[in-house]
Amino acid sequence: MENQRAEPGKKEQAALLYGLQRTGSNYTQHVIQKNFRNIRFFTHPSRCLPTHKHFRLYDEKSAIPDARFYNAFTYSKFEDFKQHVGKISGGEISIYIVCLKDPYSWYLSYKKHARKNKITYFKKSLNSHYIIDYNLFYRKWLDFSNDAPDEVLLLKYEDLIEDLEGSLKGIGEKFNLERSSDKLVNPDKVPMSRLFTEAKSAFYKEKKYLDLISEQEKDVIQHLLDPELMSSLNYQFA
Repeated sequence: MENQRAEPGKKEQAALLYGLQRTGSNYTQHVIQKNFRNIRFFTHPSRCLPTHKHFRLYDEKSAIPDARFYNAFTYSKFEDFKQHVGKISGGEISIYIVCLKDPYSWYLSYKKHARKNKITYFKKSLNSHYIIDYNLFYRKWLDFSNDAPDEVLLLKYEDLIEDLEGSLKGIGEKFNLERSSDKLVNPDKVPMSRLFTEAKSAFYKEKKYLDLISEQEKDVIQHLLDPELMSSLNYQFA
């Protein structure tokens, strides 16, 4: 368990962080821990358990692209999932934060991640199975956020980049969290990540990643992405 001790004030709350690989989960957790004092994140190294941040929550287990995350757990409603998490964590998790990233920039980043980590990857073909994984992963979490809007927050990486202070204010108000200080902490380097430069910031803000995706890829991605999911998450087709 990763723990940041609460100081006198508001009650400490236990949290779980979720998101597909390469959605900014390390950065998200780091800035939340640095800017709030009464929150602690629980984590478990077993990738097949629902307490791991990359756990594949969806029912269609045959779509999981990485064998390390294979599991047979299915949940018809959020309360069932929450009870299972409680048994594993040994306590009451009251905050569930889910990291999102624009599917186009995520697709590029995940391809590099998959190639490096020897996850199913096809060098000369569009890796469409990643988009299926994206659809299923966030469709289930969107449903759960509708089931439990007071406990589940879908947090967009782009919003953190555009307006970290505003994003943190929304997180704090939603979960009754107390800021560690009046000064915003926004490190340019977090564990497991490279230095975050102005060029990298512009890459996301100006959507420069779209220039690195071929028109053929964009066409296939557009036909694969769930349009209802895209609309609900307020992402745009390229």
